[in-house]
Amino acid sequence: MAAERGARMTSVTEVPYDADGNLLHFADRWAKPDRWVPNEPFKATLEVEGTVSGRSAKYLIWRAVDGRRFPMFVTDCVDLLRRADVAMGVVEATWIVRKRGQNYGVALAPEGRAT
Repeated sequence: MAAERGARMTSVTEVPYDADGNLLHFADRWAKPDRWVPNEPFKATLEVEGTVSGRSAKYLIWRAVDGRRFPMFVTDCVDLLRRADVAMGVVEATWIVRKRGQNYGVALAPEGRAT
């Protein structure tokens, strides 16, 4: 059942990024993104960098090989651990952005692991 929830596609059509290409965890009228990007699945190799305590909960930060950073909700990390191969904190996969409340985070896309 949890895998089914994690495999659902998101209804978010656009997601906020800063000028350096980092996915913003939170965007509002004070924390304005530099650009909004269509939310389409993308392939990337991400390495876990650590955790952050947000306003409402903790979340993980993943770093791409080019240095861009992507937040991830803990529930999406649990789904990731169940569905993908994580080797030494690194995952090569297809990703999608999800929104929970006012926050954004990357998640394993329904397609799962990249080939």
